[in-house]
Amino acid sequence: IDNFYRERNTRALKYLESHLATRTFLVSERITLADISVASVLKSGFFWLIGSSERTGIPNTVRFYETVANQPAIRAIWGDLEYVDKSPQYVPSAKPKKEKEAAPATAKPKPKPAKEAEAEEEEESLVPQEPKARNPLDDLPKSSFNLEQWKREYSNRDTRDVGGSLEWFYENFDKEGFSLWKCKYKYNDELTLIFMSSNLIGGFFHRLEASKKYLFGSMGVLGEPNNNIIAGCFICRGPDYKPVIDVAPDWESYDFEPIDLENEADKEYFEASLARDLEIDRKKWVDGKNLK
Repeated sequence: IDNFYRERNTRALKYLESHLATRTFLVSERITLADISVASVLKSGFFWLIGSSERTGIPNTVRFYETVANQPAIRAIWGDLEYVDKSPQYVPSAKPKKEKEAAPATAKPKPKPAKEAEAEEEEESLVPQEPKARNPLDDLPKSSFNLEQWKREYSNRDTRDVGGSLEWFYENFDKEGFSLWKCKYKYNDELTLIFMSSNLIGGFFHRLEASKKYLFGSMGVLGEPNNNIIAGCFICRGPDYKPVIDVAPDWESYDFEPIDLENEADKEYFEASLARDLEIDRKKWVDGKNLK
Protein backbone atom coordinates (compact mmCIF):
# COMPACT_ATOMS: atom_id res chain seq x y z
CA ILE A 1 0.00 0.00 0.00
CA ASP A 2 2.82 2.39 0.88
CA ASN A 3 4.53 1.83 -2.49
CA PHE A 4 1.23 2.19 -4.33
CA TYR A 5 0.54 5.64 -2.92
CA ARG A 6 4.14 6.76 -3.33
CA GLU A 7 4.02 5.81 -7.02
CA ARG A 8 0.74 7.70 -7.45
CA ASN A 9 2.28 10.72 -5.77
CA THR A 10 5.37 10.54 -8.02
CA ARG A 11 3.24 10.31 -11.18
CA ALA A 12 1.19 13.33 -10.13
CA LEU A 13 4.31 15.39 -9.37
CA LYS A 14 5.88 14.46 -12.73
CA TYR A 15 2.74 15.57 -14.56
CA LEU A 16 2.65 18.85 -12.63
CA GLU A 17 6.39 19.37 -13.27
CA SER A 18 5.96 18.98 -17.05
CA HIS A 19 2.95 21.31 -17.03
CA LEU A 20 4.88 24.01 -15.18
CA ALA A 21 8.00 23.70 -17.35
CA THR A 22 6.72 26.52 -19.60
CA ARG A 23 4.30 28.23 -17.22
CA THR A 24 4.58 30.50 -14.21
CA PHE A 25 1.10 29.59 -12.94
CA LEU A 26 -1.33 26.78 -13.73
CA VAL A 27 -3.95 28.39 -15.96
CA SER A 28 -2.94 31.97 -16.76
CA GLU A 29 -0.14 34.47 -16.36
CA ARG A 30 -1.37 35.59 -12.94
CA ILE A 31 -2.25 33.79 -9.72
CA THR A 32 -5.70 32.16 -9.47
CA LEU A 33 -7.61 30.06 -6.95
CA ALA A 34 -6.30 26.94 -8.75
CA ASP A 35 -2.71 27.91 -7.89
CA ILE A 36 -3.57 28.48 -4.23
CA SER A 37 -5.40 25.13 -4.03
CA VAL A 38 -2.52 23.14 -5.54
CA ALA A 39 0.08 25.03 -3.49
CA SER A 40 -1.89 24.14 -0.32
CA VAL A 41 -1.58 20.44 -1.18
CA LEU A 42 2.13 20.87 -1.95
CA LYS A 43 2.64 22.63 1.40
CA SER A 44 1.58 19.52 3.26
CA GLY A 45 3.58 17.25 0.94
CA PHE A 46 6.79 19.27 1.26
CA PHE A 47 6.41 19.37 5.05
CA TRP A 48 5.74 15.65 5.61
CA LEU A 49 6.63 13.52 2.59
CA ILE A 50 8.65 15.04 -0.27
CA GLY A 51 12.30 15.01 0.82
CA SER A 52 15.24 17.01 -0.55
CA SER A 53 16.28 14.25 -3.00
CA GLU A 54 12.77 14.16 -4.49
CA ARG A 55 12.61 17.96 -4.69
CA THR A 56 15.75 18.16 -6.84
CA GLY A 57 13.81 16.34 -9.58
CA ILE A 58 10.92 18.84 -9.61
CA PRO A 59 12.52 22.32 -9.76
CA ASN A 60 9.58 23.87 -11.65
CA THR A 61 7.11 22.62 -9.04
CA VAL A 62 9.23 23.97 -6.17
CA ARG A 63 9.57 27.31 -7.99
CA PHE A 64 5.78 27.45 -8.51
CA TYR A 65 5.11 26.60 -4.84
CA GLU A 66 7.50 29.25 -3.55
CA THR A 67 6.12 31.87 -5.96
CA VAL A 68 2.58 31.28 -4.68
CA ALA A 69 3.62 30.94 -1.03
CA ASN A 70 5.53 34.23 -1.14
CA GLN A 71 2.57 36.27 -2.30
CA PRO A 72 2.15 38.83 0.53
CA ALA A 73 -1.42 37.83 1.40
CA ILE A 74 -0.52 34.12 1.53
CA ARG A 75 2.79 34.55 3.32
CA ALA A 76 0.98 36.45 6.08
CA ILE A 77 -1.02 33.26 6.78
CA TRP A 78 1.48 30.49 5.98
CA GLY A 79 4.56 32.15 7.42
CA ASP A 80 8.01 30.70 6.70
CA LEU A 81 8.13 27.63 4.48
CA GLU A 82 9.28 24.36 6.02
CA TYR A 83 10.56 21.30 4.17
CA VAL A 84 11.18 17.76 5.32
CA ASP A 85 14.81 16.80 4.78
CA LYS A 86 14.28 13.09 4.17
CA SER A 87 11.14 11.30 3.10
CA PRO A 88 9.93 8.94 5.87
CA GLN A 89 10.11 5.26 4.96
CA TYR A 90 7.62 2.57 5.85
CA VAL A 91 9.19 -0.26 7.87
CA PRO A 92 6.96 -3.37 8.02
CA SER A 93 6.82 -5.37 11.22
CA ALA A 94 8.81 -8.61 11.28
CA LYS A 95 6.82 -11.74 10.46
CA PRO A 96 7.67 -15.36 11.27
CA LYS A 97 9.21 -17.19 8.36
CA LYS A 98 7.05 -19.76 6.66
CA GLU A 99 8.24 -22.77 4.76
CA LYS A 100 7.83 -22.32 1.05
CA GLU A 101 5.09 -24.40 -0.49
CA ALA A 102 5.61 -25.98 -3.82
CA ALA A 103 4.05 -23.84 -6.51
CA PRO A 104 1.26 -25.59 -8.40
CA ALA A 105 2.08 -26.47 -11.96
CA THR A 106 0.56 -23.99 -14.37
CA ALA A 107 -1.18 -25.30 -17.40
CA LYS A 108 0.20 -24.13 -20.72
CA PRO A 109 -2.29 -22.13 -22.80
CA LYS A 110 -3.71 -24.13 -25.66
CA PRO A 111 -2.92 -22.78 -29.12
CA LYS A 112 -5.92 -21.34 -30.94
CA PRO A 113 -7.26 -23.24 -33.91
CA ALA A 114 -5.82 -22.01 -37.22
CA LYS A 115 -9.23 -20.80 -38.50
CA GLU A 116 -9.91 -18.80 -35.33
CA ALA A 117 -6.46 -17.14 -35.47
CA GLU A 118 -6.95 -16.26 -39.16
CA ALA A 119 -10.38 -14.75 -38.40
CA GLU A 120 -8.89 -12.52 -35.68
CA GLU A 121 -6.15 -11.31 -38.06
CA GLU A 122 -8.76 -10.50 -40.71
CA GLU A 123 -10.81 -8.50 -38.18
CA GLU A 124 -7.75 -6.46 -37.21
CA SER A 125 -6.90 -5.74 -40.85
CA LEU A 126 -10.46 -4.50 -41.50
CA VAL A 127 -10.08 -1.65 -38.97
CA PRO A 128 -9.30 1.38 -41.15
CA GLN A 129 -6.36 3.55 -40.19
CA GLU A 130 -7.01 7.25 -40.01
CA PRO A 131 -5.18 9.04 -42.82
CA LYS A 132 -2.46 11.41 -41.63
CA ALA A 133 -3.47 14.99 -42.37
CA ARG A 134 -1.10 16.69 -44.82
CA ASN A 135 0.03 20.18 -43.95
CA PRO A 136 -0.65 22.63 -46.84
CA LEU A 137 2.80 24.13 -46.20
CA ASP A 138 4.29 20.88 -47.54
CA ASP A 139 2.66 21.63 -50.93
CA LEU A 140 4.50 24.93 -51.39
CA PRO A 141 7.13 25.04 -54.18
CA LYS A 142 10.51 23.71 -53.07
CA SER A 143 12.75 26.38 -51.59
CA SER A 144 16.52 26.73 -51.93
CA PHE A 145 16.70 27.97 -48.32
CA ASN A 146 17.35 25.09 -45.92
CA LEU A 147 15.69 26.11 -42.66
CA GLU A 148 17.25 23.27 -40.63
CA GLN A 149 20.70 24.20 -41.91
CA TRP A 150 20.04 27.82 -40.92
CA LYS A 151 19.19 26.70 -37.38
CA ARG A 152 22.51 24.86 -37.18
CA GLU A 153 24.43 27.85 -38.55
CA TYR A 154 22.73 30.16 -36.06
CA SER A 155 23.59 27.85 -33.18
CA ASN A 156 27.23 27.30 -34.17
CA ARG A 157 28.34 30.73 -35.42
CA ASP A 158 28.56 34.19 -33.92
CA THR A 159 25.68 36.27 -35.20
CA ARG A 160 27.22 39.53 -36.44
CA ASP A 161 30.89 38.64 -36.97
CA VAL A 162 32.52 38.17 -40.37
CA GLY A 163 31.57 34.67 -41.47
CA GLY A 164 28.79 34.71 -38.89
CA SER A 165 25.25 33.37 -39.10
CA LEU A 166 23.80 36.61 -40.51
CA GLU A 167 26.27 36.51 -43.38
CA TRP A 168 25.24 32.92 -44.12
CA PHE A 169 21.58 33.94 -43.93
CA TYR A 170 21.87 36.75 -46.49
CA GLU A 171 23.79 34.48 -48.87
CA ASN A 172 21.14 31.74 -48.73
CA PHE A 173 17.77 33.32 -47.90
CA ASP A 174 14.92 32.67 -50.34
CA LYS A 175 12.38 35.51 -50.08
CA GLU A 176 9.97 33.66 -52.37
CA GLY A 177 9.84 30.57 -50.19
CA PHE A 178 10.03 32.22 -46.75
CA SER A 179 8.87 35.44 -45.09
CA LEU A 180 10.17 37.52 -42.17
CA TRP A 181 7.97 38.96 -39.43
CA LYS A 182 8.24 41.27 -36.47
CA CYS A 183 6.37 39.88 -33.47
CA LYS A 184 5.33 41.97 -30.47
CA TYR A 185 3.20 41.07 -27.46
CA LYS A 186 -0.06 43.05 -27.27
CA TYR A 187 -0.49 43.24 -23.51
CA ASN A 188 2.84 44.56 -22.25
CA ASP A 189 1.10 46.65 -19.59
CA GLU A 190 0.27 43.35 -17.79
CA LEU A 191 3.89 42.17 -17.62
CA THR A 192 5.68 42.29 -14.26
CA LEU A 193 8.78 40.25 -13.38
CA ILE A 194 11.39 39.41 -16.03
CA PHE A 195 11.31 35.65 -15.45
CA MET A 196 7.52 35.64 -15.74
CA SER A 197 7.71 37.45 -19.09
CA SER A 198 10.37 34.98 -20.21
CA ASN A 199 8.12 32.09 -19.17
CA LEU A 200 5.38 33.61 -21.31
CA ILE A 201 7.67 33.36 -24.35
CA GLY A 202 8.58 29.79 -23.40
CA GLY A 203 4.91 28.82 -23.21
CA PHE A 204 4.21 30.40 -26.61
CA PHE A 205 7.14 28.55 -28.17
CA HIS A 206 6.02 25.29 -26.57
CA ARG A 207 2.61 25.65 -28.20
CA LEU A 208 4.30 26.26 -31.57
CA GLU A 209 6.06 22.87 -31.50
CA ALA A 210 3.68 21.45 -34.16
CA SER A 211 5.03 24.04 -36.64
CA LYS A 212 8.67 23.79 -35.60
CA LYS A 213 9.78 22.44 -39.01
CA TYR A 214 8.29 25.50 -40.73
CA LEU A 215 9.68 28.35 -38.62
CA PHE A 216 12.48 29.87 -36.59
CA GLY A 217 11.88 32.40 -33.83
CA SER A 218 13.90 34.75 -31.65
CA MET A 219 11.92 36.57 -28.95
CA GLY A 220 13.16 38.61 -26.01
CA VAL A 221 12.17 40.49 -22.88
CA LEU A 222 13.23 44.14 -23.05
CA GLY A 223 13.27 46.47 -20.05
CA GLU A 224 13.18 45.91 -16.31
CA PRO A 225 10.82 44.42 -13.70
CA ASN A 226 7.35 45.99 -13.89
CA ASN A 227 8.39 47.93 -16.99
CA ASN A 228 9.17 45.46 -19.76
CA ILE A 229 7.94 44.38 -23.18
CA ILE A 230 8.16 41.25 -25.33
CA ALA A 231 9.36 41.57 -28.93
CA GLY A 232 11.32 39.67 -31.57
CA CYS A 233 11.04 38.11 -35.00
CA PHE A 234 10.07 34.95 -36.90
CA ILE A 235 11.22 33.31 -40.11
CA CYS A 236 8.17 31.52 -41.56
CA ARG A 237 7.71 29.08 -44.45
CA GLY A 238 5.57 30.64 -47.16
CA PRO A 239 4.40 34.22 -47.74
CA ASP A 240 2.15 34.48 -44.65
CA TYR A 241 2.76 33.92 -40.94
CA LYS A 242 -0.74 32.74 -40.01
CA PRO A 243 -0.68 29.16 -41.44
CA VAL A 244 2.53 28.60 -39.46
CA ILE A 245 1.70 30.42 -36.22
CA ASP A 246 -2.00 29.69 -35.67
CA VAL A 247 -1.29 26.23 -34.21
CA ALA A 248 -0.68 28.09 -30.93
CA PRO A 249 -4.00 28.93 -29.23
CA ASP A 250 -2.61 32.24 -27.94
CA TRP A 251 -1.19 33.50 -31.26
CA GLU A 252 -3.70 36.35 -31.35
CA SER A 253 -2.04 37.82 -28.24
CA TYR A 254 0.76 38.97 -30.56
CA ASP A 255 0.98 41.56 -33.34
CA PHE A 256 2.78 40.59 -36.54
CA GLU A 257 4.29 42.97 -39.08
CA PRO A 258 6.26 42.01 -42.22
CA ILE A 259 9.98 42.73 -42.32
CA ASP A 260 11.33 44.26 -45.52
CA LEU A 261 15.08 43.75 -45.69
CA GLU A 262 15.31 46.59 -48.22
CA ASN A 263 14.14 48.90 -45.43
CA GLU A 264 17.11 49.83 -43.23
CA ALA A 265 15.03 50.13 -40.02
CA ASP A 266 13.43 46.72 -40.61
CA LYS A 267 16.81 45.17 -41.33
CA GLU A 268 18.30 46.61 -38.13
CA TYR A 269 15.32 45.27 -36.12
CA PHE A 270 15.73 41.80 -37.67
CA GLU A 271 19.48 41.64 -37.03
CA ALA A 272 19.14 42.92 -33.46
CA SER A 273 16.46 40.31 -32.71
CA LEU A 274 18.81 37.56 -33.84
CA ALA A 275 21.83 39.06 -32.07
CA ARG A 276 19.83 39.55 -28.86
CA ASP A 277 20.69 43.25 -28.59
CA LEU A 278 17.35 44.66 -29.70
CA GLU A 279 16.40 47.95 -28.01
CA ILE A 280 12.97 49.62 -28.20
CA ASP A 281 12.09 52.92 -26.51
CA ARG A 282 15.28 52.70 -24.42
CA LYS A 283 14.31 49.25 -23.19
CA LYS A 284 17.25 46.89 -23.65
CA TRP A 285 17.18 43.11 -24.21
CA VAL A 286 17.60 41.36 -20.83
CA ASP A 287 16.40 37.81 -21.52
CA GLY A 288 15.17 35.78 -24.46
CA LYS A 289 14.54 32.44 -26.13
CA ASN A 290 14.92 30.86 -29.56
CA LEU A 291 12.57 28.44 -31.26
CA LYS A 292 14.69 26.27 -33.50
